[in-house]
Amino acid sequence: MLKDKIRNFKRTHATCRDLFDWAKRYCTSNRVFLLTFYLLYLTVFAISLFIVLNYESGISHDNYYYLLTQGEYSYIKVSLEYVLLNMGTALISMITYRKKYTFACLYFLVTFIAYRLAVNIVGSWQYSLVLNILDTILFYVPIFTVFVAVVVTTVCYINSNYFYCNDHCPITLKKMLTFTLALIGISSCVILIHTLLYPFVTAKILF
Repeated sequence: MLKDKIRNFKRTHATCRDLFDWAKRYCTSNRVFLLTFYLLYLTVFAISLFIVLNYESGISHDNYYYLLTQGEYSYIKVSLEYVLLNMGTALISMITYRKKYTFACLYFLVTFIAYRLAVNIVGSWQYSLVLNILDTILFYVPIFTVFVAVVVTTVCYINSNYFYCNDHCPITLKKMLTFTLALIGISSCVILIHTLLYPFVTAKILF
């Protein structure tokens, strides 16, 4: 019994160490993209938020948690909308693997995502403080951050498997598509948590 516990502990420790080593290698080899994309996202969001606040009276966007209190929140419609946006983001990111440096266009996509996040938050910040905070923290911020994470993960994959291999690249369209579909599946599950699960649980607890 004791030997089994020791063996299981060693196996778990080894697995955790392997995972840590993999994460370290991943961050090291992709540090330029991880830093530049996420810093751009945060910087543009902060600047956009400052600018948009000056025009907040003319901006209006859905506060989904307010709609929830009114019984007007459409779980299927909202979920489908953001899942499709996520799919579009992933597919746009995927096609940049065909040519070197075309991924640079994705910096503009991240800039737009950060700007839209600021606009959506300010436009929906017109109800009670609780509803505004819930809508921001449990809806807009995590979902838009998922969009950016999809872009960054795709760029890192391209960097690891395609960027430096020139005409002898082992990656194929099939492999790239398989990776993208897997990424869409995982990221869409995260989005559904924020468009289906959290609103449902919050409605049961608070409303």
